[in-house]
Amino acid sequence: MKKLKIFPKTFLYTLGLMLIIVLLSHALIYFLMPRAYNYQQEKTLEADANALADKIISATPDERVTCVTDFAAKWNSNVTITYDDFSFTVDLLKAEPGAPPNSNGKSDFTIIADTTEDGLKITLANNPYGGADFFRVEQVFAGGTGSLTATVSRQHIEDAVGAVLMILPFTAVLCVVISVAFALAYSKMFTRPIKQISATTEQMQSLKPDVRCKTDTQDEIGMLAENVNNLYQSLLAAFAQQIKFLRAASHELKTPVTAVSAMLENMILNVGKYKDRDTYLAKCKDLTDRLALMIKEILDASKAEFAGNQECTDFPIAEAIRAVIEPYQIIAKAKGLTMNVNLDETDTVHLPRGMIEKVISNILANAVSYTKPNGIIIVSCSGQKLVVENECTPIPPEHLAHIFEPFYRPDYGRNRATGGNGLGLYLVATILKSLDIPFTFSPSENMTGMSFEINF
Repeated sequence: MKKLKIFPKTFLYTLGLMLIIVLLSHALIYFLMPRAYNYQQEKTLEADANALADKIISATPDERVTCVTDFAAKWNSNVTITYDDFSFTVDLLKAEPGAPPNSNGKSDFTIIADTTEDGLKITLANNPYGGADFFRVEQVFAGGTGSLTATVSRQHIEDAVGAVLMILPFTAVLCVVISVAFALAYSKMFTRPIKQISATTEQMQSLKPDVRCKTDTQDEIGMLAENVNNLYQSLLAAFAQQIKFLRAASHELKTPVTAVSAMLENMILNVGKYKDRDTYLAKCKDLTDRLALMIKEILDASKAEFAGNQECTDFPIAEAIRAVIEPYQIIAKAKGLTMNVNLDETDTVHLPRGMIEKVISNILANAVSYTKPNGIIIVSCSGQKLVVENECTPIPPEHLAHIFEPFYRPDYGRNRATGGNGLGLYLVATILKSLDIPFTFSPSENMTGMSFEINF
């Protein structure tokens, strides 16, 4: 079975919900409206009957006639009042088919309200002629000085209820039409930005640089579009970085591979100086060792991008520094360099220890490699901050802006002859960025040289 797309699915769900609401509301009106209106009329009749009784007691004979006729006209009823010597009857219903039964009628009576405290009794009588039912009101005045008897037709109640029920089919059809129109408009409005995002993401599969999700909404769908745009830009940047890295790596690897291939070919052909195979086999061995080291560093650089996914542990920074610094202290001493180390034993971090040790190792290797003869290297750690300073020629700003790019070497000395391949600082920057650790590499303020600062 073919799955519905988002537009028909949204349309059907919305329309179904609205039709359920229309059905329930009309069903409630059909069943509850007659009862509610009938109850309201009963309460009004009860109040009017009590009010009429009060007026009869306090009014003059002429005023009593007016009160009775007003009540009879309002309720379209037969009313009989007796009070002391006063007796008056109004007959608006007439004794004709459709008229109410008299007090001696044999129709079934259902008691609606029986307020014995006020002497009021309202009953519901079925019409034996098949017309509208009637209310029968019986009121005995306080002290037994008089009585009120009224027969009130429910025709106006049934007419009102009938009129409402008659238009229910028309309102139901109208509501269905409105529901369809609203569901259609809402579904188009709701699914338009989602369709735009879907179409844009299909174009993003081709990695076109100018593709963006465009939505005018400020809700979660708009946020989703913006997140997709940011994710796509990050993806493009990552791809561009990978392509740049692979091109640089290919270029760096091509040189030793070409050199080894050329020397081996010349040795096979016994060309000139390459007849001395022992000498050039040793050179080939050196080149292949350098090639193996470069490949290892390239693999380390690729793994560094996932440093943030490695398990973190609590460890003192000083302990991690001591774990990697000893070889560089030996190298520094052999080169006539002075390395001063000042560590705070209380500084502890929660990070992947292996990656942090790799970062520290590369920074120390960089410092030992490029410190001027008889220069000083200072390694200090305090207040969750690691600073490595070394005396050297400060890196110019035009080179410093690219220093963390893979295989980048400034012309003034960072070349293959010194052993640098431009991957050390790239590896450091990649790991620290993956772990969201801020760092700076800038000219030192304390000496003529460079300073690498990490804020854990």
